[in-house]
Amino acid sequence: MSVIALMLPLAACGSGGDDAGSTARSDDAATAIVYFADVDGALVPEDHRVPADDVVRGALEALAEGPTDPRLLPAVPDGTRVLDVRVDGDVVRVDLSGEYESGYPAGGAAAELAVVAPLVHTAARAAGVDEVVVTVDGRVPAPVGSQIDFSQPLSPRDFPG
Repeated sequence: MSVIALMLPLAACGSGGDDAGSTARSDDAATAIVYFADVDGALVPEDHRVPADDVVRGALEALAEGPTDPRLLPAVPDGTRVLDVRVDGDVVRVDLSGEYESGYPAGGAAAELAVVAPLVHTAARAAGVDEVVVTVDGRVPAPVGSQIDFSQPLSPRDFPG
């Protein structure tokens, strides 16, 4: 994954130890940090209100809904739905609908990172883990032209700032 680090510099967005406690909770809602890329490829965090009883799913659904700031880019292809989210120890497993793969960008490394880095950073931070396994309809995705190995867990460190 070190090649990816050379393809597109992303703004520092804090991965690792300072990700703990990434949400503020109230009785029935929490604030999750959701990442979106700007036109320069920098990751920009946005606060989104999500259900307190399922912060990780809520953060990923907010990611699929898109940014509130019109200057930021959508982070997943149109129509992508979150099918399942499970935290297993230090890994969060995210299963997305087929639209993630079929709508995957063909615009090169920058476009690819704009839909993978926000997903990985958002899921890892919301779950308080270091690794994210992404599947599509329960299987390892193989988007045409992708340079990312989805058969291995991904980490925010794979997409440094």
